[in-house]
Amino acid sequence: MIPVSIDKKVREWKEAGLLDEATGQRLVDYEHERLAVRDKREHNPPILVIIGSILLALSLFSFVAANWQAIPDLLKVAIFLVIMVGMYVAAEQVKTRAQRFVTLFRVLGIVFFVATMIVIFTTYNLSSQLPLLFWLMFGVAVLHRLIYQHPIFTFIAALGGFMAITNSFQGIGLTLILLGLIITWVWFHYTNHELDRIFAWFGFYGLLIIIGQYANYEGRFWPLWALVIMHVLFLIYRERAQWNYLYLFVAAILSIGYLINATEGWLSQRPPSVIEATVISAALVGIYLLHRRPELMWVSLLAVIPFSLFNDSGILLAVLLEVVALGYLVWQDHQRKPIVLAFIYFLIVQMTIYFIYVWDRLDISLFFLIGALIVFGLSLALWWRNRTRGDVRT
Repeated sequence: MIPVSIDKKVREWKEAGLLDEATGQRLVDYEHERLAVRDKREHNPPILVIIGSILLALSLFSFVAANWQAIPDLLKVAIFLVIMVGMYVAAEQVKTRAQRFVTLFRVLGIVFFVATMIVIFTTYNLSSQLPLLFWLMFGVAVLHRLIYQHPIFTFIAALGGFMAITNSFQGIGLTLILLGLIITWVWFHYTNHELDRIFAWFGFYGLLIIIGQYANYEGRFWPLWALVIMHVLFLIYRERAQWNYLYLFVAAILSIGYLINATEGWLSQRPPSVIEATVISAALVGIYLLHRRPELMWVSLLAVIPFSLFNDSGILLAVLLEVVALGYLVWQDHQRKPIVLAFIYFLIVQMTIYFIYVWDRLDISLFFLIGALIVFGLSLALWWRNRTRGDVRT
């Protein structure tokens, strides 16, 4: 409680002309804040109380674990539900007194929600429904992100989405696909942070790959079809069309992935369809023609991949990627844009081609020497061109 003498003394000093109004008010505010901090410290629980609480919690968990088989099923679930609710109650209680612990209790709430679901799944023999557990975790994390607006829930949602998608490749029903699409769309639509949208974008792409497996698609081109379908987001959310680099990133990964799989024999197991190759190529080119954005021009070059896959050796695809990687690097420099990512893609393509085609034919030291000479020559050419147009000094 604030002593009355503080206000009384300040008032006396004001009446005596020793203090002006502003200085007196600052003195009163200072004493109020100092005494409030002191009272807060005095009400902190003693260290013995904290240690005792931890030991009590450990003993309760030990007792439950030792008698787990004897505990009725509903009581097992109820125990974890009570703890989960307790985490959120604790978060609300410490909101005004210890703000730094609020997020911790909410994260623990998610942890105990997952623990509760695990208890339910193991108790009632629902191990075959494991993907549902991860989709529920994903949904709860997205809900926390929307309500509490803390970035930690972005990463928890991304982890939940990744686990849900990767654990659904072995088999997933239409209900879970719809649930996943709804949760991912809510995350994508109702968040304003760019990182959330990036993770949600990849979530959509992963779900489309799962849909291809659900529909028993047996062709080679479904990853490309999924990229075309993702173009729908460009049409619906035109004001958020700053994800061109995501298209570029996925296109780069797909190009290298197709090259690796073509040489591993995966693609040669099923003969490609000329009609489907033509349609998917037209769709990829159509995306660029519809928007006319320079970044999407490089995505449209994937249109050549369906036809290059008719060659099972992958040589044609390797030549294509070599030309595209070099062309993209030169293009970025010509447009005076950062070339770091273009240069990394160029190097990855070189390394992939080396490990696929010349691993047993060319000594690695000689390979790096040749690569260094190529990079040096390319750098020298770019420097000389910049010099001629006045971008650098000699």
